[in-house]
Amino acid sequence: MMIPNTEMMPASDVPVAMWLIKAGLEDVSSDVLITDFCARSVEAGIPLQRVFVGMATLHPLLRARGYTWMRDGGLVGNDAMPHRDPNDEPEAWVASPLRHMLSNDVQEMRRLLVGDKAVYDFSVLREFADQGLTDWCAMAHSFGWTFEDSRHITDRYAGIGMISSFTTAQAGGFTDDQLTRLRRLVPLLALAVKAATLTQMSRDLTAAYIGGDAAHRVLNGVIRRGQAERVEAVILYADLRGFTALADRLAIEPLVETLNAYFDCLGPAIEVGGGQVLKFLGDGLLASFQLDGRRAGRDVGTAALKAARDALDAVAALNAERAAVGLPVLALDIALHEGLVMYGNVGTGARLDFTLIGPTVNEAARLENLCGALDCNLVASESFVRLIGSDAGLVSLGRHVLRGVAEMREVFGLAK
Repeated sequence: MMIPNTEMMPASDVPVAMWLIKAGLEDVSSDVLITDFCARSVEAGIPLQRVFVGMATLHPLLRARGYTWMRDGGLVGNDAMPHRDPNDEPEAWVASPLRHMLSNDVQEMRRLLVGDKAVYDFSVLREFADQGLTDWCAMAHSFGWTFEDSRHITDRYAGIGMISSFTTAQAGGFTDDQLTRLRRLVPLLALAVKAATLTQMSRDLTAAYIGGDAAHRVLNGVIRRGQAERVEAVILYADLRGFTALADRLAIEPLVETLNAYFDCLGPAIEVGGGQVLKFLGDGLLASFQLDGRRAGRDVGTAALKAARDALDAVAALNAERAAVGLPVLALDIALHEGLVMYGNVGTGARLDFTLIGPTVNEAARLENLCGALDCNLVASESFVRLIGSDAGLVSLGRHVLRGVAEMREVFGLAK
């Protein structure tokens, strides 16, 4: 790989190189990086017609992201590529020269698309030639990040890096000088894209593991033990009734699949309602809907109740599907509570959790324990009902003892 040296660059390329360095330091997003790099390169005299840039990433849902730029249309493609089984890759990708490069550790490839030296050993190259393109070249750059534990590698070219391809419609293809200029500039683009990719990865992974709002706070410096604030929130505490018994008789792999299927009934409903899942607790979860003034308290409570109803409906539909094919089913129990909590960092000096703590959270867990005894799937506290109003379709289930709570509490459930 050629190491960029601005002293050896044509004067027209130096501004592009300096801009890439500045952009990499300033947290410019990948889409802006690629769009501006292509436009600036064309302005500097490199006749780009079509550019593709793909980068691998770490994300629970995505294996890679890809961007396509066209001279006449700017950024025309911004694609998220999901994780796939190696035997279930799209045909277009299987036949791609980029896949060939990654699979065979090829760092650079060039194919002329016109003239006696034209080569069409990949079908997409013929398609490019039919579109009037005359030359294609591609480069791969590793970010120096590979996966050490091979048990977790699901594809044969695992790692984090960038692969890019450049085509031109210039008569005769790229000149040798133009290719040399690209070889000097593209490593700088890769370095800037690496900075953007790692920044986005940190956001994606922290959001996946601790929730979007908590991730935002952590990445903005709320990282010391004891850093926490008092917040008013609706607490949603959910648990799968019957899971412990099921775990005793089901193998671990189908048990995990079952757990994930039921969590899929809860998570989307909570997120659509403006809440966030803070923690998975074995076969349950803790979620919150903050009363931060951006929405009226009644609206927040109503959204939390709707999320609970939607989750229960989704579980009912899932149970019907599972029962129809002879799979075991579980009941979902949900408690809704409202009150003051501490929101922030708790743990040891070097191992922290960003979560909610306080009596309100404990009482929500105790409320959920009443679902089985009261033969209902949703229990709400008196403070929650005061928040949303008496006309929300919740009825009193009487006063009950909550373990560890001195006074009996009135609880409410869905009207039957």
